[in-house]
Amino acid sequence: MAALQLHQSTPSPTSAPPARNAPATGIASARAAVATLIALALAAQYGQSVVFWHHIGVTSIPGKTLDFALFFTEDSNAAAVVVLVVGVVRLALAVRPTTAWTTTRLAVTVCVVMTAVADNVLLRGLPHPDGSVLPWADDVVHIVGPALVLLDWLVAPDRVRLPVRLRTVGLVAAAPVVWLVVTLTRGPFTGDQASDAVHYYPYGFLDPDTSRYGYASVAAYVLALLLFLTLTTLALCWSTRLRWHPRPSTSRRPGDGVRE
Repeated sequence: MAALQLHQSTPSPTSAPPARNAPATGIASARAAVATLIALALAAQYGQSVVFWHHIGVTSIPGKTLDFALFFTEDSNAAAVVVLVVGVVRLALAVRPTTAWTTTRLAVTVCVVMTAVADNVLLRGLPHPDGSVLPWADDVVHIVGPALVLLDWLVAPDRVRLPVRLRTVGLVAAAPVVWLVVTLTRGPFTGDQASDAVHYYPYGFLDPDTSRYGYASVAAYVLALLLFLTLTTLALCWSTRLRWHPRPSTSRRPGDGVRE
């Protein structure tokens, strides 16, 4: 009789999955929604830009498309979409987090946060030509998207503890530094049909032609942004020591492991 009772208390192999999978499912769904929102914003803004370029008589749409693709805002947000989608798949397959994956998430999070801070501190409120910017899309890629990606970093469970050290800063800074070198090298040799500028820089604070002290002003802004990147990276590395999500339950259910 005791053996029969034990057999009846053993959960069926086809029973529902443990409740602790629910948070991962919720995070995966949230990631998919955020990735979709950011992707729609990027696509909508590009469509708006094409309409604007045609309206003002730009003849080289491929050239302006390249300019659009080389905005740090677009690059960081596009990277966020990719990482969010990969994160959905990893959670769905229950892939264990690794240092490489956590560092990738960290790098993208830092880049979109830097995008948000740079835009809202240095560029917010500056005039744009009528019809060149789609307001809701601009808010998504500069405010809503970065905030949600940062929240995902803080609460999602698929990360490991990262050491708070400058080597990690170097890994995170690699892509922004490459982008900066490409931008500053390309600028003097590229004009802008949309504004008739002889040289083209995607952001005014990187343009030595319009900055108050030329390249000295540009250097000051770059150093400030690199300092911000460093501090943000170290802070987010430190945050991996915290746990905002519950640990997987290790408690036994009634009847599990009973010996008769």
